[in-house]
This record gives sequence, C-alpha cells and structure tokens, in this order.
Amino acid sequence: MVHPPPKPTTRSVSVESLEALERRILGKGCRPRLLGDKGRGFIEAQLLCDAHLSFILVQAALDGRPLPETPRRLKSLLADALGRAQAPFKPHGGRAAAGHPLPLSVLYRGYVLLMLAGMERAGMADEASTALFDALAAQLVEALSRQLVLPSFGKSAIWPCDSAPAAAGLLLHGRLRGNAESRAAGERLVARLVELAALPTGFPAKVDAKGRPVEPTPRATTLAWTGAFLAMASHPAARTFTDTLVDDYCDRPAGDLLPFAACREWPRGMKGREDSASGPLVHGGYSIGASALAIAATRLSDKHSQWHAHLLNAAREMGIGSTLENPGHYPLEAALYWWGTTARPW
Repeated sequence: MVHPPPKPTTRSVSVESLEALERRILGKGCRPRLLGDKGRGFIEAQLLCDAHLSFILVQAALDGRPLPETPRRLKSLLADALGRAQAPFKPHGGRAAAGHPLPLSVLYRGYVLLMLAGMERAGMADEASTALFDALAAQLVEALSRQLVLPSFGKSAIWPCDSAPAAAGLLLHGRLRGNAESRAAGERLVARLVELAALPTGFPAKVDAKGRPVEPTPRATTLAWTGAFLAMASHPAARTFTDTLVDDYCDRPAGDLLPFAACREWPRGMKGREDSASGPLVHGGYSIGASALAIAATRLSDKHSQWHAHLLNAAREMGIGSTLENPGHYPLEAALYWWGTTARPW
C-alpha cells in the first residue's frame, strides 16, 4: 500500500519569509489584482492579505512554533484590516461595532471575525479584541436573523460562498466564548449553504436576496473556498463541498501514474470564462485559483490527503517556488498558498 506523504506544517515556511511577507502587507500593501495583472482586478486583496497572514501566524502558534512577537503582529494585521482594507467595502454602508465603524459586507465582517477568533484561539486576545469579537458576532447574529445569506457588495451582490468565513467565525465564537446564539446562527447559516449545495443544479455561484439562484452553475473556487473555511471551524458539512470539488472538478491531467493534480473552474465539458475568482485558466480549463484554494480544502480533509500532496506537486511544477522566494512581489498569492499548506482546524 502506498501512503501519502505527511502533511507539511508551519515548519515548511521560514520565519524570514513570513517577515518579508508581513513587511510588504503592512507597508506598501497588496495590489488589487491577481498575479500583478491589471486585467485581473481583485479589490479585496488587502483584506485577504491581512487575514491570511493572520491565519498563518495563528496556525504556527497552535503548532507550537509561534513567530517572535506574534501577539503584536496579529494586532498590527487586525489594525490594518480595520483601516485601509475597508476601502472597497465602505461605499455599501456600515455600522459600528465596539467603537469601530465597519462595512456591512458579510465577506468583510466574516474575515475580521475569523481574525479575532484566531487571536482568541491562540490565547493572544486582549480586552479590546475580545470586546470587538463579541460585538461583531452579535451584529452578525442580528443581521442573519433578518436575511440568512448576506451580500458582499451592495444589496444584490450575494455570493453564498462569501458567507463561509462568517459561518466559521460564528461557530468559533460560540465555542470559544460559550455563546449559544453565535453557535446557533452559525449552524443555521451552514445549513442554508448545504441546502443550496443540494439544489438540482448544485451550489450556485450567485443568488438574489431571497436565495434564488442568479448564477446557478457551481464553480470549483466557490466549493473549495466554502469547504476550507467550514473545515477551519471543524464543521462536518465541509465534506459536502470538498467531496464535490474533488469528485467533479479535480483531475490528474498527467494520468494516474504521475503525482500531479489540478482542478477545473467549471464543470467538466463546459467552456466557461476566466475571471478574478478563477484566475488564469490553463491547459483546457484548469484554474489557478481553484487549484490553489483546493490545496487548503484537501489539507483539511483526511479523506483527500493524497489529492493535497498531488496539488502541491503540481504547484511546484508550475513554478510556485519563484513566487515564494520573493513573497513581497506577489504577497496575496504567497499568503494564500502558505495558508493552504499550513491550514488546520481551530
């Protein structure tokens, strides 16, 4: 029997690399585009850079290898997320939580809630961060009582997968703070995402305010994204999304005898376009974005550890090494990759 290689831990990311990444994220910041391409806009890049480096630092601490001054680093990343990273979300309304004016976007609020959950989980929270953790969770519980799947931008831009960080954050708040209302709201939100995944057409990319599919075709990035975040909160529903991702979208393009894997953005046989979510589509439809997010989703799944190893092999073959050697040049891509290779349940 051939056993898959052991999963890498945060030992595989050097302190020097993470410090270089931190300097870029908190200094010049992350360009609002993928792979430095002006034609691939990604306006939420700064928020994702702040958050995913925060997740990496928490994961390192939970693995027993915290970076020096991790609490200070986490506070600095949170401050950046509460500051300039709000910019693309602010035009669509806001509401204060614990004295912080925050955008209403479920994507923004979910990410910040997870950053706060990480600080709490790693034992690095302080009075101010815990107060914001509680206030933001309560704000989301109240919002979800009125509309279960919330928008990311404006009132009509509702991507169900964008609710996954909020669901994970609420579940973690419920567990870490002993809050039954947060836990119940998180469970209701997860149940709704599972209901959408059970539609005859599959997990829709976009819905309207009543939850009716607007873009019904499932996509690998949305499945990988949702599976990974729910798995961070140790929710069994993560399997619903990760299993579908692997079974229906991921292949071994070089054949079963070679240890390489990649995931298509669109269902097999469909020639869909590329966009800021998918990133470049290569070799007949394999998605850089979907394959990158699948690294995280499969790492967090005991069932798919071999797929995780084969996705890593393909990333190395495609040249991820040059990106990681200079994380300051492609900070978003480096942060997402290192998050995916070190992800663990909280």
